[in-house]
Amino acid sequence: MNGKSSKMRAWAGIALVLAMLPALCIAVAAQDTANDWVKKGDDLMNSMASESLTEALNAYDKALQMDPQNESVLLSKTVVLEILKGQTATEALGIVEKKLEKNPQDTLAWQARGAALSFLGIKQEANQSFEKAIEIYDQEIQKDPKNGTAWWYKAENLANLQRFEEALIAYEKVIELDHPRKVDALSAKGGILMQYERLEDSIIALDKATELDPNHFLSWATKGQALKEMGRNAESEAAYAKARELVYKG
Repeated sequence: MNGKSSKMRAWAGIALVLAMLPALCIAVAAQDTANDWVKKGDDLMNSMASESLTEALNAYDKALQMDPQNESVLLSKTVVLEILKGQTATEALGIVEKKLEKNPQDTLAWQARGAALSFLGIKQEANQSFEKAIEIYDQEIQKDPKNGTAWWYKAENLANLQRFEEALIAYEKVIELDHPRKVDALSAKGGILMQYERLEDSIIALDKATELDPNHFLSWATKGQALKEMGRNAESEAAYAKARELVYKG
């Protein structure tokens, strides 16, 4: 019921924005002004079709190129993005539901179901999906305690449930087993330790991650934050600079 209520509130907010938009912009004859692109975007958004919403987004981007400080256009663009994200999550949910009908032991489908439901604000069902994935991974770990992949995904689902202390134990197991996701596990470990204000330990894990993979963006970004919280500002900026460099390179 809470999920439906939140979606109703979201759509009510969208309806309010749509009602306001005609008053926020004035159309002119040719499509060579910001207002023309806004008008086109509004017309496309009113159709609510996925293809039209994508075109609406492009139209608002054109308007913002001409008028970057137009708050009403920024608001309209934000609304379109939220609608598209919601539609994507709903479509993904339909796909994984069908997969689970064929194979109820599909752990990745349970995890994906949890992620989609979480995005849609249906938290209780999302958590049940994450719990189901953990249950199946535990069965795999009982059969083979050295199954690093099962430990990795168990850790991820525990993190999704914000059970960080348990997630930390599972990430440690991934590191111990020298699994291919070792760097990701070290990065996640660093992030969790930072949340617990164990900053020195966080930096040790993140240093190891960047030593093993100098191009691991998330480790550099997390390291920047941890160093900043320690007051090591010059080192923090250097880590952030490396993270930015990797983004631009990508």
